[in-house]
Amino acid sequence: MSTEDKTIAKTLAEAISALPDGKREYLIGYAEGVAAMAEAAKERTNGETEPRQ
Repeated sequence: MSTEDKTIAKTLAEAISALPDGKREYLIGYAEGVAAMAEAAKERTNGETEPRQ
């Protein structure tokens, strides 16, 4: 994990800890959805992160 990734994770953890339970669940669900869509896009492009030119 890069330093930038660690900073992002720390910032998200701090934000989540300040939220009430219902909002935490919403944010976690949103993040899981984004991760699933990113994985699906990666599978559609055979692991390439940039579109072909």
